[in-house]
Order: sequence, then C-alpha cells, then structure tokens
Amino acid sequence: MASSLYNLALDFSKELNYTKAIMARQGDKGITVTVKPFLNGLQMDTSGGTFTLKGTTPSNRYVDSVATSITSEEVTFSLDGTFMSEAGYYKHCYVEYRKGNQILTTQDIIFFSLGVSDISQGQADEYVSQLEELIRKYNETFDAFMAEIKGRVDSLNKQITDLTDQAKTLQDKLDALKEEISKLGNLQVMYSNSIDFGDYDYSGNPNVMTKPYIADNITGGTTGAVVTPIDDGARLEKTRVDISGTFNLALGNLLNNTDYIISYDILIENGYIGDLETCNIALVGVLDGQPKYFGVFYMNSVTSTDVWQHVSVKFNSDANMEKLSGFKFRVYLSQSVQAALKIKNVKIERGSTATPYQPNLLDDPYWIGKAPLGENIANKGKAFPIKSSAFNIYNGDTEEDFMIGQTYTITLKGTKPASQIFRAYNNSTVNFGELKPVEGLTDVWSLTFTPTKLDPDFPKNLRIYQFFKETLGACQIDWIKIEKGDTRTPNIEQYKYRGIGMRDSNNPKDYVWNLAPEYVEDNLATDVKISEITGKANNYTDGKVSEINSQLTASINEVDKKVTANTKSITTINSTLTEMQKPVKYEAWFSGGTELRPANANSRFRVSEERLTIGTKLNVAMNESPLEWNADRWEATFTRECSILVDVQTMVEFADQWGTYVYINMWKNTEQTQTWDVGYGMGIAAGANFWFRSELSVSMYCMNAKVGDKFSIGLGMASGKSLTSARIHKLHIMEL
Repeated sequence: MASSLYNLALDFSKELNYTKAIMARQGDKGITVTVKPFLNGLQMDTSGGTFTLKGTTPSNRYVDSVATSITSEEVTFSLDGTFMSEAGYYKHCYVEYRKGNQILTTQDIIFFSLGVSDISQGQADEYVSQLEELIRKYNETFDAFMAEIKGRVDSLNKQITDLTDQAKTLQDKLDALKEEISKLGNLQVMYSNSIDFGDYDYSGNPNVMTKPYIADNITGGTTGAVVTPIDDGARLEKTRVDISGTFNLALGNLLNNTDYIISYDILIENGYIGDLETCNIALVGVLDGQPKYFGVFYMNSVTSTDVWQHVSVKFNSDANMEKLSGFKFRVYLSQSVQAALKIKNVKIERGSTATPYQPNLLDDPYWIGKAPLGENIANKGKAFPIKSSAFNIYNGDTEEDFMIGQTYTITLKGTKPASQIFRAYNNSTVNFGELKPVEGLTDVWSLTFTPTKLDPDFPKNLRIYQFFKETLGACQIDWIKIEKGDTRTPNIEQYKYRGIGMRDSNNPKDYVWNLAPEYVEDNLATDVKISEITGKANNYTDGKVSEINSQLTASINEVDKKVTANTKSITTINSTLTEMQKPVKYEAWFSGGTELRPANANSRFRVSEERLTIGTKLNVAMNESPLEWNADRWEATFTRECSILVDVQTMVEFADQWGTYVYINMWKNTEQTQTWDVGYGMGIAAGANFWFRSELSVSMYCMNAKVGDKFSIGLGMASGKSLTSARIHKLHIMEL
C-alpha cells in the first residue's frame, strides 16, 4: 500500500470522539499518523511530555511507537513495519501521554491491518486500486455522517462540544465492555486495599523493609535522647554526654544468603560536639549471644552539615539471617557525642543498585498482589492467638481433605525463639516442610508444598511443631491461612481495588484503578456482546461502509437506551438506600469526671462515661467512637484515622497554692512527651492570700489523628506546684 497520512484529533479526557479509521497493509513502513491533542475540549500543552501510540494485535501481542515529532499543536508518529506486523483488527489502539507521574490515555482508535497475499503484480495493482477506492468511499461516507451532526461537532476528529448525557452513559458502557475484555486475559491485573500511592517513584525495586522509619516505630528515646517525626522519617537528638544514644526500629528478618542494599537520606545538623567516627548506622541482629552487623555506615562520612546526603550500603545477609534474634535498624550515637540528625526514605531492596524510595506495598494498608485472594481452608473453629511452649503448637482439621498431588500454600503470623523453626505436618507422621519468613513482612512465615503421601486415617489434619525438642520456648500463632496453589495471598477479607494494565509491571501507576463491585456489573450488563461489536468493525473491508455506519449507529442507540434505563434505576435505588443507611459521625457529651485532690503537674483527668450521643439524641445510626479508653479512663487510643473537635471545660481550685500558674494539656502519647495542644492557662499571684476557684477551658481544638495515637487531658504547671483540686466540668467530642 502506498505511504499514507492520517490526521486525527483526540481528547485525553476520553469524552466520546468520532475519528477516521486507520487502515494499513501488513508490514507497511510508510504510515504517518498526526494527532492534534486536546484535554477537555481545549488545546493540550505538549511541552515536557512523552506521547506513545500503543496497540494490542489480533494475537494479543503488545506493540508501541514513540512520537517522532512533537510541536505545540500536534504530535506525529511514523510507524514502521513492526507496528503492522499482523493482519486483522487490532483489539486496542490508543495514544498514551506521560509527564512526571501523570498518565493520560485517549479512547480506542479503529486500526486495521490488511494481510499480504501471494498475487501477481497486475492483480496487486488492481487490488490496491480497489482498496484505495474503498478507503475513499469509506472516508466520503464518514464525512457525510459527520456533516449530519455538524451543528454539534466543531470539526472532524475533535471532541463533540455538546456531548449529551446519553453519549456519556454510552461511554460508560463502552468502558464496562473494555473491563470484560480484561477478563479474557488480554490485560494485566493488580489488586490493592488502598490506591493512595502518593508521589513516590515506583519504577525501581520493591521496598522489603517491614516497618516504615517513622518516629512512632522507633524506640530508645529517653531524657536527653529524643525522637520527633518528620515527613517519611524521624529527627534524632542526643543532648547528654553521660549516656550513649541507641535508636532502634525492630524489623522482620530478611532471607538467607541474599544480596541486599540499604539506602536512606541523612542530614546532620550543624553544631554537633564530639567525634562522629564513633557513631554509626547499621542493621543489627544477635546470633548465639553475639551481635552481627550488616550495611554499616559511619557518620564521619557525611561531608557537610545541614545538607541532605543520600547513603547506600550493599551487604549479603549470610546463611544465618533467619536465625537472628532482635533484628533491627539501629542508629548509634556514642557517649561523648552531642548531635541532632534527620533520617528519611529508608529502603531495603534486593540487588546491588539502590532505586528510588517507595513505601512497602506488601503490608497494611496496601497488601498489594497480582492474584485474587485464595480461599482459606484452615479450620475456622480455632481460637487465636495460640500461645504455647509445647512441641506441638497447633493441631486442627482443614475444611477439606488434603489431596496428593495438589499444591498448597500455608502462611501463619506468629513468633518463636530465634533458635526454633516452624514445621508443618499431616498428623504427626508426614512432614510437609519448614516454614520460612516472608520477605517484607514482620513475623509472617510461609511454606508451599505438594503432598506425595498422607496419613489415610487423618487426611484433613494439620499440625505445626516447633523444632527442636531440646530447645523448646514460648511461641505464639496469631492466625493461619491454607490455600490451594503456589501463591501466597494476604489474610484479609477482600481486596477493595483492582487495577488493569497493558503490560506486566510491579509499578502500581502503570495500572488504571477502579472499584468494581459485582452488583454494578450485573446491573449494567446488556445483550450486546464484544464479539458483535468487533465483528461489525472487521466487516468494513467488504465495501459495506454505509451499512456498517448505520448498524453502528443503531447499536449505539440500542445500548444507549438500555444503559440509560438501568443507570437511572440504579442511581435512584442506591441514592435512597445510601441516605437511609448512612450513619452520622460520632459526637458525644461527657459530664464531670473523678476529682483530682490534690492535682499535680502532669496529672491526667479521668473521663466519665458518655452522658449523651448525637445518635441517641436524634434516634439515628451513629459511627462507633474512634476512641478506646483504658480501664481507668485517663487515656484513650484512636482505633481509626479521623479528625475530631474537642471542647473541654475544667474546674480548678486554688486554696493556699498562691504563686501557681496552671494550663490545660492534651497529650498525644502515654509518656507525655508529645502534645496535641496546650490550652488556656491561669494563675494566682504569690501572697494573694485568698481562696480562688474558676473554670479553665480549651474551646474548639481540632486534632487529626492516626490509628494508634493516644489522647489524654491533664494539667501542666511548674515542677513542685500543685492545686487543691481539679476535675473535668464539661467535655464535648465531635468527629469531623
């Protein structure tokens, strides 16, 4: 076929566009496609971006072509023979735009490649002439069709400016049909329980560090050694020279005999005192009572203060990694050193080259995976946790018989002495194997096995033993999951999100993520099948262009009617159900709590039970309290991420405590080293010589809490000072 030029206008908002088909001969090298890119109907800014024409061939092979020319108004693709390597209707063909972390794609373009035939030159000339005539007639018919809707279309190959609600609904239906195509195995699938992937670069290796390096996870803080939070890290400060400072982050063990690299960003603040050569950062574990160090970095290697420096250290985990106890990421400041430093973006990954920081996606809240959740066939009647120092820790029957030749994967979360191993058995006679730590997770162990024999009297029985008998110790199992197949999947109830991608990738940003509840799919189903649509698209080479356009228009109208009717019904029903069932946010009022007599510095108030809630007041469903109070009700733990508004009034009494100043404190941790807020204060002058009692309050203070944060209310005053008495007068907590 002769060289051809195709001019298209595509909108990356995926609003419905009408565009000419691209027809080429298999193996053609002279096809040029010029695209005028739009976004929401406006000329798109092309600067700094990459445009790629991507397609899926009739045999499901992925092909692409990067733009050869990009101007302020148009993008040009010069297609070589690779793109037209197969004959037939291409299942997908679209333009992708990437700029930084932004990815946009257009709707599908009709793309057809004609096969090569073994014919004479004369026949070929005649065939080409007929084909060119066919293309001419197709485009004439297309232009005539576009002329009919001229009042609604700015120009050929541009977005329809007055797109109707019916056309939008039709586009939703077409998207649903694309989802059905993905189920046929043409597209890649990824699952996650969160799609809040942030602005991180996921192009590198996974992060297998089992806990994020944040202040709440670090131990070692004490008087003179303080840990405070920063974004994606922590600030560590040692102000005393009579103690050494050791800041630890407990981790799950890595795999044996594996090459890893640890990387992080470090900033040492100006004004430190002492020799930094005596201070280091390392991974540390204990074997046979002796410490073992990995990835050691000495702080005197930092070249400048008050400047972030990227550090990466390679190491091999050696043959005893899985036996180490107390494995941790440790920052050590020697006794003679006073210093403050910041560390962030800590990452452990396989290999010898550090790649950009990303959070650990294997753990909560993501639990990311490429396989749907496997059914757990473990005994559902077992109560957890199981705590035991016996040889046999777990004994239970599975929901169905183990089968010889069937592959299974067992996973458990539990703890054991470092000297011991978990081993799985059928009854007590058939050894399935030893459970190994799961890379990237803390205290999670797994084994994939295929039984070659079973105890015929106990085909369902599974036992977990700790080996060896001579060194038995305290063990705990929090849960067990047994699933068929060789893939371990998370022990969660369901995945919330599913991502669809064109190619196999570990980068979640290469996927398009959607919530896909089954009831939506069922209600949007129609009798228009993918085969019908693709069949009609494949017929346009038979010279029936006008017929195809009329059939396509009829199909569009029919689908439009059905989808519109279904969607309106679903929207009405769901809207009504949502309003009826949606609980109100938590709000409660508390009366006075137990009186503190006397009330000293850092004394915490005991909060009474709820006196009234908004749910009781309005007789409606209400969310449960995000606060779980301890037994004496002087401290609460946030059980979910939320924002709350606190309004508290206290009654304080000064009798003979003249010269005392007191204020309300709201603490964020049990140790009372972090505060949510410091409220209003009052005092009485020394020598006042009169009794004084008054209200002291904090009005409308908002706090944004994470799971595990603490909340307590108390008094702040100078050391050695006290009040005659104090108590909460009124307390109002409202979730925003």
